[in-house]
Amino acid sequence: MSGKEVSSKKRSKKGEDSKKETQDEETPKKVTQKKESPKKETPKTEGVSQSAERQELPYAAEYAKSGRAGCKGCKEPIAQGSLRMAVRFPSRFFDGWQDNWFHFGCFWRRVKKSNMNETAIRGMEWLKWEDQETIRKRILDLEDLPDDFGTPRSAAPKVEHAKSAAGKCFQCKEKIQKGEMRIAYKSSFYHTNCFKDLNEFHKSAEDITGYELLEDDEKSQLKELFSAAMEDKNGEPSKKKAKIAVDPDTRTQLKKQTDILWEVRQELSDNLHKDEMEELLKANGRYKPKKGGNDAMLDILCDCIVFGVPEKCPECGGLLMFSSIHAYKCKGHVSEYTPCAYSTKVPTRTCFKVSKLLRKKHEFLANIESPKLKCRVYAPISETEQPITVAKSFERLNTVGKEAKKPGKSKSGKSELEERGSKKMVVKHGCVVDPSCEVSETTHVYIDPETKLPWQATLGMADVLSGKNSFYKLQLLKSDKTNEYYVFRAWGRVGTEVGGTKLEDFGPDLDDAKESFEKQFLDKTRNEWKNRHNFKKHPFALDIIELDYDGKDDKHDLPALDVESSKSSLPKQIKNLIAMIFDIDAMTATMKEFEIDMEKMPLGKLSRKHILNAYSVLTQLQKLIEEGQPSYNDYLDATNRFYTLIPHNHGLASPPLLNTKEMIKSKAEMLDNLLEMEIAYNIIKSEASEMTDPKKDMFDIHYEKLNCNMEVLEKESEEFKLVKEYAKNTHGATHESYKLDIIEVMKVNREGEDDKFKADVGNRHLLWHGSRTSNYVGILSQGLRIAPPEAPVTGYMFGKGIYTADMVSKSANYCHALDADGLLLLCDVALGEIQEERRAKNIRKLKPGKHSVKGVGSTMPDPTKTVEKDGVKIPLGTPVTSDEKGLDLIYNEYIVYDENQVRLKYLVRAKFLSK
Repeated sequence: MSGKEVSSKKRSKKGEDSKKETQDEETPKKVTQKKESPKKETPKTEGVSQSAERQELPYAAEYAKSGRAGCKGCKEPIAQGSLRMAVRFPSRFFDGWQDNWFHFGCFWRRVKKSNMNETAIRGMEWLKWEDQETIRKRILDLEDLPDDFGTPRSAAPKVEHAKSAAGKCFQCKEKIQKGEMRIAYKSSFYHTNCFKDLNEFHKSAEDITGYELLEDDEKSQLKELFSAAMEDKNGEPSKKKAKIAVDPDTRTQLKKQTDILWEVRQELSDNLHKDEMEELLKANGRYKPKKGGNDAMLDILCDCIVFGVPEKCPECGGLLMFSSIHAYKCKGHVSEYTPCAYSTKVPTRTCFKVSKLLRKKHEFLANIESPKLKCRVYAPISETEQPITVAKSFERLNTVGKEAKKPGKSKSGKSELEERGSKKMVVKHGCVVDPSCEVSETTHVYIDPETKLPWQATLGMADVLSGKNSFYKLQLLKSDKTNEYYVFRAWGRVGTEVGGTKLEDFGPDLDDAKESFEKQFLDKTRNEWKNRHNFKKHPFALDIIELDYDGKDDKHDLPALDVESSKSSLPKQIKNLIAMIFDIDAMTATMKEFEIDMEKMPLGKLSRKHILNAYSVLTQLQKLIEEGQPSYNDYLDATNRFYTLIPHNHGLASPPLLNTKEMIKSKAEMLDNLLEMEIAYNIIKSEASEMTDPKKDMFDIHYEKLNCNMEVLEKESEEFKLVKEYAKNTHGATHESYKLDIIEVMKVNREGEDDKFKADVGNRHLLWHGSRTSNYVGILSQGLRIAPPEAPVTGYMFGKGIYTADMVSKSANYCHALDADGLLLLCDVALGEIQEERRAKNIRKLKPGKHSVKGVGSTMPDPTKTVEKDGVKIPLGTPVTSDEKGLDLIYNEYIVYDENQVRLKYLVRAKFLSK
């Protein structure tokens, strides 16, 4: 029995099929052949493209392969064999690109002059000479048209004042304040600076609609901002782009090259059938492309016959093929995660081979001369003319029809993500049925009765080079009330509205539903579902994202932590603290700050093993940076692995390459926070059974799970005053952008910590430690911990350890709580014998007899004001400057490498007030 398709909010069939068509071609099996002496070409230039931006050219030209396609401009059919042109833009159906085709004339009536040059057109080299010349003439004719040619009135920028503070800037996503000057452009609003950064407006401020209504000072602001748009890089007024003068010799070579290519193409097309074309490809180590049919095979054969067969990629051994970016690109891969980035305009080549059988069968092949030309000639461009990519030209044609709408909007006007957000996510048997599924409220994920594991998979793939950031969700569903089964699929681009869904109804036939599920899993991952526990990532296939499965229902919403209505006898200050650190919304917001996609990777579901694997990738990236001279492919590969393991929301932008210490440090901090929040969420999940007990208050349940006794200090007590004085005296001069207002101080005593604490190490100090609020459930329940072995040491000046400070603001900076409440710790730290370091050094092992490291800073609390209480030194002095020269640090840092040398003493709640 075949599955019956159920309609979905996005027409998924089209989207998914298109996605298949845009997959990169697989690397072929190697063909054994005798090595021939290559014909060297001069000059030889080869290299690796090192742009993280996807090199997708926005326009295309070709001869229509059939008469089925309609023009996106006039809606009339495009005749087979006629010259047609296309614009490429991100699809709203899948994570990839799609072309909208136009009649030749319709295309030029809509293209914008500032967005067009010859290098932006795919397929130019494969056109007949007269058609190439026609396109070049059209490009040059654009120069004589007005600057705003091709710009509809609705796309012209308009300056105005925001009528309220409700709107957000489309570029930076920040609010535009009421009365603030803003730019309205293409149905979106922008800050003036953000609109300038778009680089889509190249005229003066006076040309912006509404300019004449502004105040004089506002006019001056716009003039200053957009005057640069009218100047070139040297500060001179921009001049009309010079028309490219092709020297006669180059022009003659280009025409000769085109004529020869078409002569060879015609002969091959007239005499060979597709099986013979495939045979020729195989004889020369090529393979039949997955798409494009005979035309694609002819492209490859013509190139190999006319110029010679490109040798294999020097980076990875893959095949080099002439591509749409006007160069030869490698089709191989450097790992299962990463396609090779190598490209060159002049590859080394070998002679074209023809089998004896084909030579005997076809006279023209027996007498074929190859290569016919020494090297490929490329059309020249001016020095100021640069190839335009899709990212720079998105939505630049005034297309007609639904493709002109913004991607991903449903008919109701709500995006799928908005609709998902408005639906309640219900957990049944430990799994959430995707809210975008039509039967999500009446079904649950099928659980295998033997293994007790769910039939669901979350898949993903990130690739910096291609710009992809894809997800795929697969679920086998069972009705809550009947024996009806469904297979649900959702796919798209992480963090965007791009994508689609499909639901198949299999009625009572579980075997057919399983077969469909297994087929889809194999198709997307090249792994058998039954072997998923020994999953192997394959090139150009999706990876599996490991999620924890606990099999528990979540039938009850987490009760709101309302301090006022709580019946708990806990002090109000402690209840406020609990409400603060157990705030799931705040944890989710923290993850979004790190660009984590919470739809694909909800709190509590990503496995610890998965996070540790991500740490390992960061460590690999750190080694690449430190060792120096790594290949671009090495960076690409590790970056792709990281983003595939931890799905990020980059919107429509390409994932950024992780190639600096600052980026590695930021991502390591993100994983640190993720591990801490997993602890908090798992504590909440463990409390599920207690939440239904009406005799238990939520605050008491949370407090008990922390296993940490807390005592609120009276504000008139000596201890409170001491903490407040310590904070007041040790605020660094370089941290004057904010001040701290101490709200509460609690004395803390973690269960079992006293027994483990190594007080006998001696030289105990009361020192500060700061962290994000979302980390404190983990800290209070499990103490301060050293980063796992898998984590990179980037960001740790003195290696992996527990870091504390004697200046409050040094630690407060790690709270990330500007204009909000933050939490700080005061810890009893047994420093013992201190190993002093004057500059950053990765400490792997302390010197003999040493127990800790002190990073010596140039500013410190006045040592003469240090007091001692109960055997613990408290540096209460105000800051003084050291006479010592050549110190890397401004403030002292203290690091211990044994978790049992730290005992939590006070938890300090402070308001961070910006000045």
